Amino acid sequence: MNKYISKVGYFTIGICLALFFIVWIFWSFSILIFLILLLLLFLFRTPKRTLACMDEKAILSPIDGKIVKIQNLNHCLLGECIEINIKNFFYNPGTFYACFKMKINKIQKKYGLFLCNSLKSSKDMNENVSIFASTDNKNIIYQIYAGSLDRKLNIYNIYSELNAGDEIGFFINGSISLFLPKDKIRIQVGLGDKVKAGALIGYLE
Repeated sequence: MNKYISKVGYFTIGICLALFFIVWIFWSFSILIFLILLLLLFLFRTPKRTLACMDEKAILSPIDGKIVKIQNLNHCLLGECIEINIKNFFYNPGTFYACFKMKINKIQKKYGLFLCNSLKSSKDMNENVSIFASTDNKNIIYQIYAGSLDRKLNIYNIYSELNAGDEIGFFINGSISLFLPKDKIRIQVGLGDKVKAGALIGYLE
């Protein structure tokens, strides 16, 4: 959680930086390219984040953003569970992290569109990645949805076991849903709350 720029942006920023200096050397200072470079640095920034709690039962926010959904549902794999959905906006840092220590059982990627997250059909039609995992002998699902400004979901080469705060990937304005066992969770946040990556959002009991 200590890098300044996401590695996803290295290539794009490098190309833009090289173009900026070439144009500056052979023609003149380009305000347009300079502004584009600043925009890229802003989009791919990774501010320092610290974990709010080191308790192994703590559920930490995986991303900077706003909590837009907390609902009970009956999941086909988990049974009765609670979904917590956090929406990341383009002005929020886009790196997302493991929200607790977990063992990965399976990763499933679904290719799709890049619609606005506010559309009801976006959850079904947008590109998404589901991480089926377990923590403290409890099965959970960590689901990542692409946003309208993304063109792919960038998932790093993650290992079979992750610790809280380990980087998982990057998007520009996607969202993350945590599907957690209903009778094993104590939620510390509410709808509309703004959270930062690493902030405490609840406990697994």
